[in-house]
This record gives sequence, C-alpha cells and structure tokens, in this order.
Amino acid sequence: MIKKRIDTCIAATMMLSSMLTGLPVNDVSAADSKTLTTVSETADSGELLTFEELYALEEDELKQYCSEHDLTYKSKEYAEERVAFRPVTWVNVKLNDYLLKGESDLLESNDRNDFNKKNYYDYDFEKMTSDLKMPEKYYKFHAEKNDFSYGYHYENDADGNTKQIFQKYAAIFVEPDPSVANERSLARLYQLIYVWTQQNPIVYGGTTMISGPAPDSPVVIETPDTLGDVNSDGYINAVDASSVLSYYARISTNQEGGYDALQKLNADVNQDRSINAIDASNILAYYAYASTTKEDIVSLEAYMKKADI
Repeated sequence: MIKKRIDTCIAATMMLSSMLTGLPVNDVSAADSKTLTTVSETADSGELLTFEELYALEEDELKQYCSEHDLTYKSKEYAEERVAFRPVTWVNVKLNDYLLKGESDLLESNDRNDFNKKNYYDYDFEKMTSDLKMPEKYYKFHAEKNDFSYGYHYENDADGNTKQIFQKYAAIFVEPDPSVANERSLARLYQLIYVWTQQNPIVYGGTTMISGPAPDSPVVIETPDTLGDVNSDGYINAVDASSVLSYYARISTNQEGGYDALQKLNADVNQDRSINAIDASNILAYYAYASTTKEDIVSLEAYMKKADI
C-alpha cells in the first residue's frame, strides 16, 4: 500500500511538476543531544534530557525528573493499565502559529459554543505533528483522528467577578508503536508522551475539558457526494488534481489557499483532514481508472476503499 501511494505521488509530481517549483520541504531536526550525568545535576543546570535519555531512566529517576521540571508524571502502573486498554492519547497543541494565511478563527471566548469545531483545513496539522518532534522510531500518528480540544481558566473582570474563559487547541492523536516495543517498554513510551511533549513550548498542558473524540467513538468525517470534483464541473480529472496541487503549493508557502468549505471537503479525498499532493495523486489514479475501465465506474470513495489507498 505504501509503495502504491509513493508510485502515484511520483506520477502526480511528474505530470504536474511545474506547479511544485520552489515548494519548501520541512526540515525537522532531532532534539539537541545533551550529556547524561545524573537527574539532579541535569535539573540544577536547567538542562532537559533527550528522548533516549528519558527512555533509559529508572522509574524513580523519571518521577524525580518530572517533579524537578514540573512535568506530568504518569506512574508505571497507570501506563501499563492504559496500554492494556487503549494505548493512545491526544496531545494538545497551541493553535496560534498554525492558522493558514488568509483564514481567521476564534481561539478564546467565554462561551465554548462560539468556537468553530469543524475548520480542520484552516490549520496546518501536518506541521503541528512535525513540530512535536516525537521519535518516528517509537510512535505512530493517525491524522484522520486529530481533533480540536478545549481548555479553560478563570479570570476576574473589572468588577472583581470571576469568569470562565475557554480556549481552543488542536488535539494530535499519538500512539506508541507496539511493533518496536515489549510490554514494559510500551508502558514507558506511553509515559513519555506526557513528559516529552510538555517540554515543547507548542504544547498546552493545562486543564482540558474535551481532548479529541470520546474513547472508542468513531471520528465522524463529512463526505460530500462530489468528492474529488474540486472545481464542481461534474468531472473528476487532471484539472482537479492540478487544482489540489496549486492549493497545496500556496498553503505550503504561507499564502491563502483560495478554497471554500465545500472545495476543501472535495479535495481531501483520503479524508485525513489534510489537503496535499497525496490527494492529487489519488485523484489522478482515479481518473486513470475511470478512463480505462470496461466495468461500471464506481465512485472515488468506493474506488479508494476497494484499492485500499
């Protein structure tokens, strides 16, 4: 499946390469390496441990490190229970720096109902996930399960009355990768989601009311009847793929994308809440299928499910 996706992406790039000239590539560097001495010495010097150093700590050392750096500590027992039940969590990311240019959104209000809870495409979720700098060796992400979360704090107004202020964040779905860990190390990986991410300034670690969808509940994604027909001309073809690549190129260079709400839904053909070159390549693959098949043509959504894209 991965090879198929890579091949279609290459085909899309070759077919429409002129539109991608100058498109930036994210360069995410690893966390700076620091010499591990002792937990107390590290705390005194103000240094933070690298992920591998945290991974190697004994349980009492991890607890001490969290205490000295004001980080959330989840006990080994708690982590083992979570891993056995549901080894995933959502990391809350501050939205301020991830709103795509030309868009606007309310991030703070005294009424939680004021927030737009469906504008996923107005934000660069891919960059949020990248900026978390979670080691890909140990963790998996499922973009289609990302959501918004809502925190709150209290403030006093001019009259001395206390009021509740709600804030909007992104909730990034993070899962320890069971293929690289045994039961003990999987629990440690779960513990380190909290420790590692809260050292990152983009992460909100305060009180949260809602963080992602409720456990075991499916994420509902709206699917338009015109999925793939970005320009609404009644056809799904290379013109739509070209349009998606143009949109992706613009938002990748911090420009306004130019799509309305329906166009964004139509362009996100793999429904991962991100619009990029993969969607363009999927549209091209479907166009090639529809142009050559001698059987009844199925919808793009049905085609992708059948092809396991």
